[in-house]
Order: sequence, then C-alpha cells, then structure tokens
Amino acid sequence: MSNITQREHSIAGFAHSISVFTVEGARPGPALALLGGVHGDELEGPVALSRLLAGLDPASLTGRLIVVPVCNPDAVAAGTRISRADAGNLARSFPGDSEGKPTERLAALLAAEVIAKANALVDLHSGGVALASAFFAGYGDTGPMAAEARAMAEAFGAPVIWRHGEPASGRTLSEAYARGIPSIYVEANGGTFPDETVIEAYREGALRVMARLGHIAAAPPAPAVEPLRLVGHGNLDAAIMAPASGFLDCRAAPLQQLAAGEAAATITGLDGRVLAYIAPEIAGRVVFARRSRWVEKGEIVLAMAQDDR
Repeated sequence: MSNITQREHSIAGFAHSISVFTVEGARPGPALALLGGVHGDELEGPVALSRLLAGLDPASLTGRLIVVPVCNPDAVAAGTRISRADAGNLARSFPGDSEGKPTERLAALLAAEVIAKANALVDLHSGGVALASAFFAGYGDTGPMAAEARAMAEAFGAPVIWRHGEPASGRTLSEAYARGIPSIYVEANGGTFPDETVIEAYREGALRVMARLGHIAAAPPAPAVEPLRLVGHGNLDAAIMAPASGFLDCRAAPLQQLAAGEAAATITGLDGRVLAYIAPEIAGRVVFARRSRWVEKGEIVLAMAQDDR
C-alpha cells in the first residue's frame, strides 16, 4: 500500500522534535535519504524538500524515500548555524553519540534512523547567511560507491560539480561513506529569505536523482550546459580563515579565479587600521566567499578549488 508516514523524534535538550517522513512506493526498490536543515541558517533545502513532499504521488513511486526537511529544528528556529542547546555543529557530529551532548544525540538518531536505512543520500545545504557560495553538487571519488556518487552528482544538474577525496569526519557524507552508501551534498547561495530559483533548482535536482536511482520514471530535464568541474578537498575547516576579528572587505566572488598571492580581502579594526590582508597561497577558483561585514578570528573567509581538467 502506498503511503506517507511522519514520525516525531524528541532529543533531550532540544525544544523541537525532529520530523522524519517515510514515503513508501507502490513497488519495492531502493531507499533514498533526503536531508535539509543540518545548519539552521540554510533554509533552501528545507523549503525545497517540503515542496517535494507536497508534490509526491506514492502510487507512482518505486522504493522508499526517507525525507528530513529540517534535521536541526532548534537551529532553524533560531536561524543559527549551530545548535542552541550546546553550540554543537551537527555537520561535524556524526556518527554521534546516543549518550552524549544534545547535538551528538541528534547525529546518532539521524545516523541510525535515516542514513543507515538508505541506499543513497542527498544532503541539501547552502552558504547560509554568512557565505556566498557557488551552486554545486559535491561528491567523493574514493571507495566502491564513488562511481554511483558521481552519477548522482551529474544527475542533480547543478552548474558546478566539485570532486573530493574521502569525506572529512563528522559529516553526513562521512557517515554514509563508512556505511558504503553513495552520497552527494549540494550548496548554493543562501540568505535570510531563500531565493525561489534555488529552491526550485533543489527540488528539480532531487527529482532527477530519484529518476537516476529508479524511484520515478521521469524527472525535469537537466540543464543543457556542461557543468564546470572542480577538484579539491572541500573541507571548510581547512579553508582560508580570518587571522583576526574585525570589519571584513571581501572582494572575491564565487567562481572567480585568483592567482597565488592575489589580494582578495582586508580586515580592519574599529579604528580603521588594517589588521590583515587575505590572499590565497595557491592559485585557484573561489567556491565560498564570506559576505558578512564582520568576521571573527578563525571564521571562514574563502574556500578554494582547482579546475578539474
């Protein structure tokens, strides 16, 4: 019998429960996990997945979808990247700990109840409030699931595809990797009010991945333009960080090419004195650029990649 069910999961320390939607298709088949709202200031994924759910016809579906539009509802309610309960970053907390801090318990719940039950994973992110981002699908090119992960990234239809090695620890993708599950993540420009074109591109991209995996017979056509292909580690914890706190003037934009040593940003103090100049040590292409005018020491200013030739 075709149906959509909703289960609520509570985590001690969080004010809001986590809603997990399971869509059972009319025919047996694989399971796809679709995640949004891992960071609370990234609403593009949550809105896209809620619209995806509203438009689904389980009778035309093969297999199962496990959809979590908002993985961290407390962070979404606060509009913050991290959890209010313990300042934890859910995207650095996997595989989690069922006896740990609230964010670690949340990661453990999602790992066990969502990722472990899937045959493939799509995690929808964005640059949020602070970062301008290229619109890309990222995947890891190592392990036996690499070919399928690449195919999923291609199917999504983003204008940029970013190829990585093994995913950094703590991520949903690292949890999927450890379980042998092909996975991709998606990023685009974010903000306090998500762009309708990004929301629709995310929804259509998810449908194209569903078609690739055999869940649906047809999906919106992919863009005709060949994507720009990038390569790099993709670990934002190893990006170009601010060496001081102050007012940020970032002159670089996503997909802009920068030479090694090329001035890209300046940090000034309250007195207007220059505290730091920011320039990449290695030439490359900007993927993320900080757009908030204030930056704290240790926060991301730029993340770079190289063209994948």
